[in-house]
Amino acid sequence: MSGFIALFNTDGAPVDPELLERLTTSLAFKGPDKQKTWADGQVGFGHALFQTTFESKYENQPASLDGKVRITGCMRIDGREELINRLGIKDEIKPDQTPDSELVLHAYRKWGERCAEHLLGDFSFVIWDADKKRLFCARDHFGMRQLYYARTGNGVIISNCLHCMQQHPAISKRLNEQAIGDFLLTGDHMWMDQAQTAFADIQALLPAHLLVARADSLNTKRYWDLPHDIPVLRYRKQQEYLEHFNEIFKTAVADRLRAPSVVVSLSGGMDSSSIAATVRSLQAGGQQTPDLKAVTVLYDSIHNSDERYFTELVTQHLKLPTQYIDGGKYAFMSPPVQTTRPLELYQPQLWLDVDHQASSLSRVMLKGDAGDNLLVSYSIWETLKDVGPLSLLAFRLPSTIYRLKALYGAYPPLGSGLRAKLNRLSGKKSSRAMLPYPAWLNPEFETRLDLKQRWSDWQSWQPPCSYPRYSKLYQSLLRPDWNADDYYMHTSFTQPEKRDPFLDLRLVEFVASLPALPWLFNKHILRNCMQGQLPEEVTRRRKTLLGNIHTSLIKQAGSKWNDGWQSNSELDQFIDRRKIPPFDETLQGVGESYTSLRPYLLKNWILGL
Repeated sequence: MSGFIALFNTDGAPVDPELLERLTTSLAFKGPDKQKTWADGQVGFGHALFQTTFESKYENQPASLDGKVRITGCMRIDGREELINRLGIKDEIKPDQTPDSELVLHAYRKWGERCAEHLLGDFSFVIWDADKKRLFCARDHFGMRQLYYARTGNGVIISNCLHCMQQHPAISKRLNEQAIGDFLLTGDHMWMDQAQTAFADIQALLPAHLLVARADSLNTKRYWDLPHDIPVLRYRKQQEYLEHFNEIFKTAVADRLRAPSVVVSLSGGMDSSSIAATVRSLQAGGQQTPDLKAVTVLYDSIHNSDERYFTELVTQHLKLPTQYIDGGKYAFMSPPVQTTRPLELYQPQLWLDVDHQASSLSRVMLKGDAGDNLLVSYSIWETLKDVGPLSLLAFRLPSTIYRLKALYGAYPPLGSGLRAKLNRLSGKKSSRAMLPYPAWLNPEFETRLDLKQRWSDWQSWQPPCSYPRYSKLYQSLLRPDWNADDYYMHTSFTQPEKRDPFLDLRLVEFVASLPALPWLFNKHILRNCMQGQLPEEVTRRRKTLLGNIHTSLIKQAGSKWNDGWQSNSELDQFIDRRKIPPFDETLQGVGESYTSLRPYLLKNWILGL
């Protein structure tokens, strides 16, 4: 999770070396191992190294192969052997001594602006091409690594660190009103527009996008999208599906193990447990893998839950050393922790401490956050539209449905929309109903940004594809913000680099080819692949929610929510404090009452700037 900064003076003026040095120094909390700068006339790079792969000890960013093309960035390139073969450089380099930045430079030399199309992994980088007098930037397919940019009067500033960007004298702390409005509507402005930040002067490059900056222009464009033409995979035997998935999943996990040690963010569910089990499987197969530990958060000190039971089943079965963190010891809504944008964090210090604990165990953290989104379930109706009625017998759909019912105690949803129609006719509220539009917005602010229309557009948004399989995967996997490397504005320690095998492009494209039933119902394919690798109680465990933990937190002795908090002039331009109802902590889940906490969260965030 190294940090980097790039300065490009479009008027031709030389880069200020003292400013470049100061900005690079501000990145030390992201890259404590080495800080280095490079400048040549109107362009300058700064890099703060955080060694997280074996090859990164040979890293010397800002780096160049020939002195004409230079790179800085934060990148982990997967499928290295295959990439090296396609580049035709196997005899020119020593792979075990070649950092990922050099592979990207070779890719740029061979494919130019199309190089990102040939890369796998998590990355954001900036390349200065001296002959073409341009900056070329790219961000990975799912946005696991961040890339911000700002256009000032006479230059372009690019970094993966918002804190560093704000140290530049040309960038103000003026808020982006649209982002503030989007946070108040949805709880995170990234749901509405991933290209915006909470600051008016700074934008984020979208995932799977390129940025090209010249003296007279700055343009962005998409280089990848979820393919819409992957045919449905038709194997004769079910075992073939399992073997194929297992092979790709193992590769996705193995490519994220290039480190001396790894810590997994563990729960008793399928996703993180499957990652840990796959590491153990690789070890059993003779593959050299890093030392593996786990960290997990439990609330059983204040909240009835079976999470500890299932987590301990996994850790005992895998002989996995695990650090347990008691989430019940952390107060509701306090103390505030300064993040890069306002967020619905109800235990802000807890998640910072989780990162701190993980960083004491390893520089790399494996997460399974995207498992639910990748292995999203489909209804029977969506499956029929996907494979076509004529394929009904070929996929043995009726027998498949009954078999799933026998395994998991529930049928796949029909998906006809009949239940929703009956609910509307009877006046019954749907369990999937959107939260109501906030009634406490400042009317002038609301009108000026046309927030009611923006709210309506967001609710009615549809993915840019009509085929059920892709549209559902698109909405589930590509719409959320997966970036995890610039969450906090600044920390006193270096956060572990987070890697998620479920966001592996090879795995995503394979899942997009699967028949939805049976394989994606209740993560059927993952559960079957983990048979024998995880306890049967875990592979048969139904998806369960922890419930309303916040209510349990508030009910603790000495914990009290203060509904009498006061607004201030900065907040009043966005909300009307008089219209915010009292907080009702008895609501189950994240209900309507929780939206009324957003103004309070925003106030704390603004005060911390």
